[in-house]
Amino acid sequence: MVVIHSKRIQYVLGICSSPLPAKSSEMRERLYADIRSYSFNEFVDFLFDRPLQPESEDRSRSWFFNTQVSFDPARVCEYYVRLFRQPSFLIDHFSKEQLEQGFRATTRRSLSCSAKCIIWNTDLPFQARAECVKSMFYLFPAVFSIDPLGFNASMWWDAFCFDWECGIKRRARGGEDLKMQDVLFETLSEVLTLDSAICRGSALHGLEHLHHPETRMLIGTFLSDHPDLAMEWKDYLQRICRDKPLWMQRT
Repeated sequence: MVVIHSKRIQYVLGICSSPLPAKSSEMRERLYADIRSYSFNEFVDFLFDRPLQPESEDRSRSWFFNTQVSFDPARVCEYYVRLFRQPSFLIDHFSKEQLEQGFRATTRRSLSCSAKCIIWNTDLPFQARAECVKSMFYLFPAVFSIDPLGFNASMWWDAFCFDWECGIKRRARGGEDLKMQDVLFETLSEVLTLDSAICRGSALHGLEHLHHPETRMLIGTFLSDHPDLAMEWKDYLQRICRDKPLWMQRT
């Protein structure tokens, strides 16, 4: 039996019928930003050059939860591809804490110009959005293999793959649910080849939630290529192959 402790996930899956608690008026205060004319460097500063949120402050008050942004989707998509493909400069320009906060912003649905939102913006050609996902590969050898930046490395693919776990996206529907799942699987397969436990662990976490039909074959090949893996890794890999999505486990 699967126990789901998160009330938010329970609500999405329909397990919990009660609505989520309303946000206070203070939490609903909004900031506004118009980045339509921003250069690439200004866009990077928009994401990363920000004051750090105090540890004691509620995460829901982070700027990316409370900022309404006017932006050009095509330009932002191009900027993400450029940023992800050549991210090494970030390490010299921003503190570790700023990088951790900024990368967290790029994976949040609450920020309308986040990478998470951009890849589902159908005003853009699918190929442009697919390229955005593929470019994320380069973050791992260039940044996350050096410093996981808190939970950013381990949770990166969770942000992009969990929709297939809870049934928001389903391969059986075809269309972009299927095509984007294929793009994500291709990218995760490449990350899995990196000689880094952090990068491999992140890719496996994504595969765990993505539930692509070729996962079992990929895991089998990975096990054959790495016969000396620790038993806990082997157990985890077998579980990835075996487990069904949460939305199917409740039916």
